[in-house]
Amino acid sequence: MSSRILVIDDDASALDIVNTIFEGRGFEVIRHCDGVSALRELGSSRPDVIIIDLMMPAMTGQACVREMRNRGVTVPIVAFTALDDPHAHQEAEQAGCTKVIVKPCKFNDLVCQIEALVFEKEQTE
Repeated sequence: MSSRILVIDDDASALDIVNTIFEGRGFEVIRHCDGVSALRELGSSRPDVIIIDLMMPAMTGQACVREMRNRGVTVPIVAFTALDDPHAHQEAEQAGCTKVIVKPCKFNDLVCQIEALVFEKEQTE
């Protein structure tokens, strides 16, 4: 069975790029354009790792991550953000993000980091 990634980003082109990259590597990708819809379907999606943008309308990535952690979500959550601000990164980590990756980045670096998190998760189960 392939690993499942939940990607939450309000930028459709970012969703398309991440989807293409990870599906090409054999991942199942679940996409949401906002935190509210992602939270609504979180129980049924059962991801192995979550990638979330921090800057989104209606609900910030930090607020969404906080709510996920409050609901008992224990999978790794990666903030994938254009914010290159240490304060925003610290806030994301305090909300419950496992890691912060700044856009743009080399896609191979993103894939390697996500694959490492999935591997670590599988080893602890």
